[in-house]
Amino acid sequence: MDLHPSSKGRLAFGGAVYVNSDTATDDSARRFETSSKKLRDMVIYVETNNQLFGDADGQTFPIAAGSSFGITQIDISTLYFKNETAGQNGTVHVIGVES
Repeated sequence: MDLHPSSKGRLAFGGAVYVNSDTATDDSARRFETSSKKLRDMVIYVETNNQLFGDADGQTFPIAAGSSFGITQIDISTLYFKNETAGQNGTVHVIGVES
């Protein structure tokens, strides 16, 4: 396969870079993004204070402050976070590529 940019068989790349942050204002579960947006190759990074990650039905997956993890493909509007410890508002950063 010829991968030269001018070849007919070239690899196509697409999608805008998505970057967003969210900081908790209370201990309630919060939806990271209200608009449906499909992302691929996404990295979630918790900057301050441990968070719990999940969906609308529950947030049980712990993410420690200063750590990150990746997801291959997801609709970002399905992601929810909340403070692991009451009163310790955390900041979550997400970067990915829009599909």
